[in-house]
Amino acid sequence: MDNKSNLSDEDATIRDAIADLVRTQRKLQEPSLSQEELAHKAGISFEHLNHIENRKTTPSVEVLHRIARALGYRRLSELFLLDEKGVL
Repeated sequence: MDNKSNLSDEDATIRDAIADLVRTQRKLQEPSLSQEELAHKAGISFEHLNHIENRKTTPSVEVLHRIARALGYRRLSELFLLDEKGVL
């Protein structure tokens, strides 16, 4: 489901929380990472990361795990604990 209008309210909330979390954590890196740098470290395309951060797609658990590892977290759950909205 790549079209936000087809998402339930709960799915849209999760997609938004993931987008905000990934973007925030990318920018908090020291030094801050560009989308291109994080995508390369995670082994995904820049376009895919851009779509995740801009709420155009919901990433798979595997992609989220790769992003979490690229951000320096051993487990995806460690990244999810940083969700300030408490959605994830």
